[in-house]
Amino acid sequence: MPLSPPPPADGLRRMSPLQRDRRHCLALPMALLLMPDRSEAQQLVFRTTGQEANTLKFDPGNAEAPGFSVEAMRWIEQRQPNLRFVGQELLRPVKRIDLELESGALEVFFGLVRNDAREAKFHVLDVLYTQYGQFAMRSGDRVSVQSLDDVRALGDNSVIGVPKGSAFADFLRAQPGLVVDDGVASVSATLRKLMTGRVRLVFFGGAVLRKYIQDEGLEQQVRLLPTRYLQTEVCVMASRGIEPLKLQRLRDALEQLRSSGELRRLQEKYQVGG
Repeated sequence: MPLSPPPPADGLRRMSPLQRDRRHCLALPMALLLMPDRSEAQQLVFRTTGQEANTLKFDPGNAEAPGFSVEAMRWIEQRQPNLRFVGQELLRPVKRIDLELESGALEVFFGLVRNDAREAKFHVLDVLYTQYGQFAMRSGDRVSVQSLDDVRALGDNSVIGVPKGSAFADFLRAQPGLVVDDGVASVSATLRKLMTGRVRLVFFGGAVLRKYIQDEGLEQQVRLLPTRYLQTEVCVMASRGIEPLKLQRLRDALEQLRSSGELRRLQEKYQVGG
């Protein structure tokens, strides 16, 4: 004699098929809530790069101060293990960074100066720090320079050295009556021109100049003048072609960098403005 199946539980015995289907449907949202968020669990890899000739942002050989941008990315990776940046060890000139970020070959870069052209081409995500242009002169040159008019008053002996392709070169060339030499691309090479007398002054971001003067042991030979010009914001920028999920996760990580106080700590360490 075949065995009969066990009777259903009392609750289910009293339910019609339609009622049982409704019960299962009500249980489904709870099951979805208990599932892990795949956007949080998925590892996201961001293509980036380093910048050559700017050790304030990228100084890979310096264990104690590897660069503002490098430390910001490392902090994010440590706090968000599912986010990873690749390519920052390769140092590129700014012009190439612009081109590759626009093409989508790079997805994000930590440390481009905000301007109208970049705001039109990229996502500007957050300001890392504010920088100001300053002049440097040889310590033995005791002329007083407190304004651009003071530079103009120096006449023919007032050549200003500035790294080629920088926002500071564009600023100087827009000022009437200034003699600008932007024949070399790096701050270090521009300072060498100052030391050999090929230029009278050097103009660049004050924090960057200070770091190069210290790193190259020129504190006794070169003085940084206190007057500030051309305030600019150094930002994290992303390609317009970046995936929306990556963009949002990056925004969240940068907000955490700021709200945690780590961004302020880096600004103080590298002596730049907030």
